[in-house]
Amino acid sequence: MIRTKKIFNWVFKVLILSYILLICFPHLLFANKFDYKDFSVYYHSNDINTEELKLVLDKSENLLKKSELFKKGTSQDIFICNGYSEFTFFALLSRKAFAVNYPISQNIFISKSSISQNYILRNGKENKKRTLSGVIAHETVHSLLENKLGLLKYKLLPSWKNEGYCDFIANESSFNKQKGVKEICNDTENKDITSFKYFKYRMITEYLFEERKVTLEKFFDEDFDLENINNNLKKKYCAL
Repeated sequence: MIRTKKIFNWVFKVLILSYILLICFPHLLFANKFDYKDFSVYYHSNDINTEELKLVLDKSENLLKKSELFKKGTSQDIFICNGYSEFTFFALLSRKAFAVNYPISQNIFISKSSISQNYILRNGKENKKRTLSGVIAHETVHSLLENKLGLLKYKLLPSWKNEGYCDFIANESSFNKQKGVKEICNDTENKDITSFKYFKYRMITEYLFEERKVTLEKFFDEDFDLENINNNLKKKYCAL
């Protein structure tokens, strides 16, 4: 019995280690690689049109240029999964997301997507579609934030700043803007819906940069009164 338990523990540890290694070094599992500008894209299908992929990456880069963190020559690895099942394998804890970016390795795994039509889907019932170029920009900003702040400070960054800044640079959210503003105005916001939370984070971030004209350093370092910002958002978007 003791020996069986030891064998089980050993096998379990080997499986965990193997999984971590696959997450960090998944390159051999993808048949094709396409290098363009600062992106290295790994994918399976030989049917992918690289000219269409260039257009998507160009749009992502144009979004990223909006950020002070963007620097030419910073490489980003992107892995395009065949569908929800493969994405779930690489993103067990984030299987309902559009994509995932793992700290340290900074590998981005992309859910079910269409390069030709520039969209990506998440495995959910609502708010499940975004532009592929926007999601690539969003996830790449996570890498830029980690590079700027260092791993520890990056992990300690409040979610509203982390995700809000990424969606601010991506210039989109999966939650409908008109519906989101209406919920803010009517105080009916559903804080349990992740897509709405990201939308709200983006709106807060947009307000700070475009209305208050805060600097990037101040955005990272200062504690903001979110209730006050919420009231200001109402003044801006809600009819009296």
